[in-house]
Amino acid sequence: MNAENFEASERLVNAAYIRQGSQGRRAHELHLRTLLEQGKCPGDGWDESTVELFLHELAVMDSNNFLGNCGVGEREGRVASGLVARRHYRLIHGIGRSGDVSAIQPKAAGSSLLNKLTNSVVLDIIRLAGVKTASSCFVVPMATGMSLTLCFLTLRHKRPKAKYIIWPRIDQKSCFKSMITADLTWAHKNRGILEEPGNSRCVVIGGCCRSSSFIKPMD
Repeated sequence: MNAENFEASERLVNAAYIRQGSQGRRAHELHLRTLLEQGKCPGDGWDESTVELFLHELAVMDSNNFLGNCGVGEREGRVASGLVARRHYRLIHGIGRSGDVSAIQPKAAGSSLLNKLTNSVVLDIIRLAGVKTASSCFVVPMATGMSLTLCFLTLRHKRPKAKYIIWPRIDQKSCFKSMITADLTWAHKNRGILEEPGNSRCVVIGGCCRSSSFIKPMD
């Protein structure tokens, strides 16, 4: 409902009532405008009706939700189940461009806007958490293994001579896989680590002694 629609509604319902309803909607839109202008985490949490209004407004901006449109692009949203579409607020279109997930998708203005706002809000939260020097971030769906792999690769870039990861416990296979993918060696505090011949960069864990090829716990 925009100003023109509210004006047209006054021909059907008492103008005073319509103005009251318009003021109620503007209260929601004030939250939306503040988020768009500041790009920061709101000081007070939004109620569900504001969140749903915002998501619906963004969804209708995506080309796959245009009336009479049937896209055939590789990122076009096509969902057979109405239940699935409603569950995701019809935000079905893919974001980003080839090779750049953070790029603006011309056919998905709403989803692209949501992506940019998400990154901005998360960056604000990171800074509020104490990382004041953080300058940018982007949010992508990641499982445990891939998330750890990216973290390890970042740490390896900062410490190129590092070889081992001291891992106090293993809860799932993806932890092993992430270390192997990052070309690192895991070291358990109670099991020791294999040492490559001629490699002096090893981790000496408390309560351990050295043998010829293995650092093992003392009995």
